[in-house]
Amino acid sequence: MKRLCVSGCFFILLVFSTKCTKEYSYVGDHSVDTFTTYVIPVNEQFSLQNYYRTTDASSLKFEVIFDSSCIYKTLDPLNQYDINKLYGFSDCDSAHLINSARIGWRWSDDSLRLFAFVHYNGQILSKEMTTASIGSIISCSIICDTNIYKFQVNDSCTEIHRFCNGGKYRHYYLYPYFGGDEKAPHEVVIKIREL
Repeated sequence: MKRLCVSGCFFILLVFSTKCTKEYSYVGDHSVDTFTTYVIPVNEQFSLQNYYRTTDASSLKFEVIFDSSCIYKTLDPLNQYDINKLYGFSDCDSAHLINSARIGWRWSDDSLRLFAFVHYNGQILSKEMTTASIGSIISCSIICDTNIYKFQVNDSCTEIHRFCNGGKYRHYYLYPYFGGDEKAPHEVVIKIREL
């Protein structure tokens, strides 16, 4: 009877656990040389490496390194809380300002903050996920499920509603973008490696 009770309690804990479980794992080269460097020039918003590329995949998994150029101060103090875009894709066979999912980031309150970021019909939906250290390798993923996007940044997970059904869609990639309302106050360098 005691064994049955212990087994039952373990099962309940397992079923109701909300801890994030990693959706991916890999063994690969951790060299910074395997990352693509994205540069957003001073007084610009788009990265120089911003070319049209599509995919049919329903997920995107990547690692990112932010260097000290990602520490910035905006001219208008309120814009410090705007979310910059890191990496992601359009969705639902529409333009990205209609439907898209990305990881977002900003430097605020002396921390690098990462977000789940969704465009839906001109509206922005976002959730802060975690903070990370400048210079660290940060693991990220975005998964399109039937009615939700599943976001993961390191060990932090969240979900945001997806506004199209679970059909197969063609997506185009969305690259690093600064802003918000303001342009980059200095050159911003971000390294990304797809997994």
